[in-house]
Amino acid sequence: MICAQCGVEAAGNFCSNCGARLVTGASPADAHAPESSPPATTMDTTAISPCPVCLVGALHDTEVRELLRTRRELLCDRCGAVLVDRGGQPKLLELRATRNPLEPNWQRYKRQSLSALEWQRIARGGCSDAEQADADLAEAMLELREGRASVPSPQNCSIILKSDERPLFVLASISLQEPRSVATGAYGGPAIHVAKGLTVRTGAFRAQSHEILKTIDEGVLVLTSQRLCFAGRLHSLEIDLHKLVSIDAYADAVVIRRSGKEKVEFFFGLERHSYSFAVQDRHYTEPMSGLILKYAIEGQLAAAG
Repeated sequence: MICAQCGVEAAGNFCSNCGARLVTGASPADAHAPESSPPATTMDTTAISPCPVCLVGALHDTEVRELLRTRRELLCDRCGAVLVDRGGQPKLLELRATRNPLEPNWQRYKRQSLSALEWQRIARGGCSDAEQADADLAEAMLELREGRASVPSPQNCSIILKSDERPLFVLASISLQEPRSVATGAYGGPAIHVAKGLTVRTGAFRAQSHEILKTIDEGVLVLTSQRLCFAGRLHSLEIDLHKLVSIDAYADAVVIRRSGKEKVEFFFGLERHSYSFAVQDRHYTEPMSGLILKYAIEGQLAAAG
């Protein structure tokens, strides 16, 4: 088999002279063809330039014959990076191999299946869709925490607002829960059988106390620019944001401690709602969480000074 890269006759999958992947069916004429005239392709190689691994080489379409099928690959003429056509909608290309495993982009994207558009972005110094989404989420959370986020006011606010107050989040079906102490215990010491059906325990009753969460009410949780309010069927409360002592955030709940109240308050059910935001015309919707609510509260406190 003639290597299409250096023209040396070789066997196997890679050329022993230059290390390039051997193209099945290559001829001496192919070996001496100019680099500017690659063979006809069935994949869009013009959209991915340069190579997304070494950021220098050019990708060429190759055909790899297997036992039962023929596989299309994109091969870099410099670092030997191989993008395998995985198909699908949109068509996915898997980064499967390279001759230079120390390349930063190989370490970063090895064996990932991404679209041609993503590989094009990476080749030009960008990142994948997943990385972009993570970066945008981090930026959105920072803006929310610093009070710079533009949160549209909900239309269905159920509480009476002050003249200079603006609603941020209106979350229905939220469960308000508080810890309650429960005593359990048993008699300790040996038991003495004194007669038929009669047993006397010689020890004393030992009680142990532990806390459980008890549901107080269910209702609407509203965060405004000044207050955190809860309106339930039986109970309601309003908390000035400046009176909050601490906030613990969870995926489905937020736990607050405030001055003037001994017990902590749990608000469950946040994950039933969502938070929509945009970063540079890229739009996202994330499940509502305790962390988003906590950052929104910290943002309002930061904006108020």
